[in-house]
Amino acid sequence: MAVSEADLKENYRRLPDAKLLRIASESAAKLRPEALVLLKEELRTRGLAETAEKAIEVQFRAVTEAGIADYCALLQALPCPVCRSTAQPLNATCTSKVMSFLVVTMWKKQLAIACPTCLDKLNRDARTTSALLGWWGFPWGVLRTVQALVANGKMLKNNHSPYPNDLLKAFVAGNAGRIEAVRHHPADLQALLKATPLS
Repeated sequence: MAVSEADLKENYRRLPDAKLLRIASESAAKLRPEALVLLKEELRTRGLAETAEKAIEVQFRAVTEAGIADYCALLQALPCPVCRSTAQPLNATCTSKVMSFLVVTMWKKQLAIACPTCLDKLNRDARTTSALLGWWGFPWGVLRTVQALVANGKMLKNNHSPYPNDLLKAFVAGNAGRIEAVRHHPADLQALLKATPLS
């Protein structure tokens, strides 16, 4: 059953600014048209419309290659979220970690955005954990461990590209609204980089 406009308006009114901005920057394109209108009204009432307007707009149009390159350049210029260094441009990697306990095998993939040195360390740590703890599950431990070792090895080759790699571009394309909402706030951009789970 759909929520009435009055209830929706009241729900938006009760939300804190941060939550309202998160909805605007992450979920605006998924809202019903009347819900989007009410969201915009509440943002205007609170004086947040200017901050959220571009983030909402970005979600309703395809991000061009030039737009992705612009957002990638913005992220690559930030300090590394792991070591805080600005010596190298940031990039992305995917770590694959396997841990097994007899009949249970857990395989965790994580997207990380950091400087190449830190990306290498994250891939090597995931590879070491998998090599030590991945084999001990039946039947999937051996298979998943081999897959994780190969995947981490492949990722090591992409970490030192001076250009945005495909993982960073995919992250940017999927988070354009969130990036646009905080593009002028370096601390919020840093927080966005630290919260990059991979399903």
